[in-house]
Amino acid sequence: MNQLTIILSIPFISAGMSYLLGSYNEKIRDAFNVIVTAIVFLLIISLYPKVSATTMEYSISDIMGTGLHLKMDSFRYALVFISGLGWFLGTMFSTQYITRYKNRNRYYLFFMLTYGFTLGVFMADNLLNLFTFFEGMSLTSYALVIHDEDNYSHDAGISYLSMSLAGGLILLMGIFLVFDYTKTLEIGEIGKTIQLLTQVKQYIIAGLFIIGFGIKASMFPLHTWLPKAYASAPAPATAILSAILLKTGLFGVIITLVEILNANLAVSYVVFIIGLINIMLGGIMAIMQRNIKRIIAYSSMSQTGFMLLGIGMIGILGDDGGFALIATLLYMVNHAVFKLLLFMAAGIIYMYFKEMSLNKIWGFGKHKILLKGLFLVGILGIIGFPGFNGFTSKTLIHEAILEAQHLTHYFIFEIAELIFYLGGALTVAYMLKLFIAVFVKENKEFQGQYKLKFRKRALLPLFILASIIIFIGLFPVYFIGLLSGTGQMFNYTLPLEWSFFTRESLMSSFLTMSFGIMIYTLIVQNHLVIKMENQMIYVNPSYKWFSLEDNLYKPIIKSVFKTLSDIFKYLDGWLLSTARLAIKAGSAIGSFDVKVLPKLEWDRYTIDLEPNKIRENIKEKVTESKETIQNSVSDKFNGESLKMKDIIESYKIKLSGITFSIFLLGIVIVLSYIFIFIKK
Repeated sequence: MNQLTIILSIPFISAGMSYLLGSYNEKIRDAFNVIVTAIVFLLIISLYPKVSATTMEYSISDIMGTGLHLKMDSFRYALVFISGLGWFLGTMFSTQYITRYKNRNRYYLFFMLTYGFTLGVFMADNLLNLFTFFEGMSLTSYALVIHDEDNYSHDAGISYLSMSLAGGLILLMGIFLVFDYTKTLEIGEIGKTIQLLTQVKQYIIAGLFIIGFGIKASMFPLHTWLPKAYASAPAPATAILSAILLKTGLFGVIITLVEILNANLAVSYVVFIIGLINIMLGGIMAIMQRNIKRIIAYSSMSQTGFMLLGIGMIGILGDDGGFALIATLLYMVNHAVFKLLLFMAAGIIYMYFKEMSLNKIWGFGKHKILLKGLFLVGILGIIGFPGFNGFTSKTLIHEAILEAQHLTHYFIFEIAELIFYLGGALTVAYMLKLFIAVFVKENKEFQGQYKLKFRKRALLPLFILASIIIFIGLFPVYFIGLLSGTGQMFNYTLPLEWSFFTRESLMSSFLTMSFGIMIYTLIVQNHLVIKMENQMIYVNPSYKWFSLEDNLYKPIIKSVFKTLSDIFKYLDGWLLSTARLAIKAGSAIGSFDVKVLPKLEWDRYTIDLEPNKIRENIKEKVTESKETIQNSVSDKFNGESLKMKDIIESYKIKLSGITFSIFLLGIVIVLSYIFIFIKK
């Protein structure tokens, strides 16, 4: 077998083996999963010499109709690498975290299946393969979201699954159009022929693809599933959702914009503007929250905005788009690392209390020095403090904004720079809120009586992640060298030198930190916290705000359903009225008698729920029908005589089903005409 297929196959095979082992011995299962993810990660590391030198490709025919086509280049390798690291550390942490949960065997089954599907998304070089892995990932991760099986998790699961499946269907429609226009599903080949299409067709395809992938990337206004799903899933699963699965959506947006649409300028600006909205909306919602996981969840939405900003600038910068591509890819890697750390640290807090509300756990971590230090490293990473990994990627994104402003002189980039600073300041503010509430405030309730309820090896993944955050922050040029092959792969010219710790970048970071502290002081302390004697109450005004899901999406869906139901009811009544008129008209010409099969008098019969009686009744009716048919044939003049209207009435019961079928046929015809129109 090829190395790519081995890496892809191991998680799927081990998922079933893990389930069987767990039924026998849970400790063996836990050790098995850690070993498997470690082996896969080592195999991924072993690919780097080959990937850095050339692109690896492998195909298997007669799978999924068009064959299974896998590809590993510098771009995909960075995401596969961070997936391998994330799942290895997430599995290690899960062995300590999940021990107090129910359905542990099921958790590991779907955890490993999600791993396999995620690797498949990043390796796929065929749109059908990509779609299959993408949908499989959505279905298996749904089981992780609803793991607790309480009302909140099921509500979150409905939101997550419905949005995921809707995105998948929209993506599938785009794939149909691409295949119809280009006659290929190979990602590398589509970009060569799609340029021959009209702009309208290209924009329709772009819209379908970006919506389909954008849902998973929490792109506004498709982000509504995110806070619920992140808050309901177990901490290791939430860490994977934020750090890795969110990147599958961003990966799809990059593939769409760069490989399929050849960095189309108009689409680039759309992605760029959505990124600005994500930064602001996610930051504002994060600062309002009082649940740790919801704060970090909305933070993911805001951080996604910075990455969408970078993706949009790949096309905006034109020949210099490689700079934005490397900046975005570095941001994706950095985001994965510090989000893994923050969610795992939040999981350790949850292991103490089964509670994540700041109103219940404020002041808990003041004397937890080790946990406080690890959490602080994650915070310094996400806010972009100099010497930590977030500083490197934010510096490059800021440089890309300045470069776009220099090339175009458009006012929008001045606004973008302002939002860049404001978004960074909001990040500082909501992370300060979280850190000060949990690790700085003094709460006498937590003095000494809460001991560690987990083995200290649960902290090992956090130490590894903290080390990576500091290493990338101190030696960014080395890590940039590992990513440089991505720019060359897309034929972009990259800078010969990369500067990070310049006077301008340090000053930019200082301004962001200062502005963030100001927001925390003026807004959080004065308006979002109520200080009482021996008590801190954090309020969340956003609960009363307009909700896209509750106040827009659900009412629209209900209205559409009711409207369609009324239309069906009207059509059903119209067809039945037409049938009655036909019966009356037929009675005028149906005075003559004809020889027919005996009329089935439906109204005489009722449903008997006892199986034995049902079988006896059916047998009697069949026997009666056979005898009647024989009598009708053998004795032409002595058989039962029916009028024409009786024949018509015998079909009346079928009309309701026919109505619905006709309506569905009409929908199919209308959609067919739409596609024909688009094709023309």
